[in-house]
Amino acid sequence: MKRANPADLRRAAVVAHTYVKAGILFVPMPALDQADHDALVAQSADRLERLAQAAEQEQS
Repeated sequence: MKRANPADLRRAAVVAHTYVKAGILFVPMPALDQADHDALVAQSADRLERLAQAAEQEQS
């Protein structure tokens, strides 16, 4: 197993902390490689967009 870059780990910790502060339930998942990480980040962005749209609809 290749160890992650410390800067990438710090960014991941910041994102996790942000989710916790916002009350967003999340599942931490290990990335197999950089391509897998990129795919998971894209998936996360899509899910956050869906959450934002749902929140906007609730406010309407």
